[in-house]
Amino acid sequence: MTRANPQWHDFDKAQEVLVVFQGPHAYISPSWYEIELSVPTWNYAVVHAYGLPRLIEDEKDLYNLLKTLVQTHEASFEKPWTFQLADDYVQKMMHGIVGFEIQITRLEGKFKLSQNRTATERENVIAALQESKDTLALAELMKRVD
Repeated sequence: MTRANPQWHDFDKAQEVLVVFQGPHAYISPSWYEIELSVPTWNYAVVHAYGLPRLIEDEKDLYNLLKTLVQTHEASFEKPWTFQLADDYVQKMMHGIVGFEIQITRLEGKFKLSQNRTATERENVIAALQESKDTLALAELMKRVD
């Protein structure tokens, strides 16, 4: 995170932290249900990761973390960026961030995907979600869980 963000000052090796990984989510209209007397809701998938934070203070370790992150996220691109920068520039940029890792102590996953609705209503919700590229991932997740 950026060094200017004060949150990293609150990291304590003995104090558990929470990281929320938000999966696909979307508003669900009651008009997609068979039952007329319904209300809007929200479908979602989420993972809460709890763990103990550790600052990465060694420059070589921080560089290796950044290089791994770049390689991971660039891998799917046709022409991945290779993180080949002048050492003085990399050092300058690294001084503006704080690297950290979290030793996971527990994970909690939860999803609400209209599982309380009838099969027909779930199909209606999936069909409606498939109409927008913004909600397609949620529709695909609902099909896999169904």
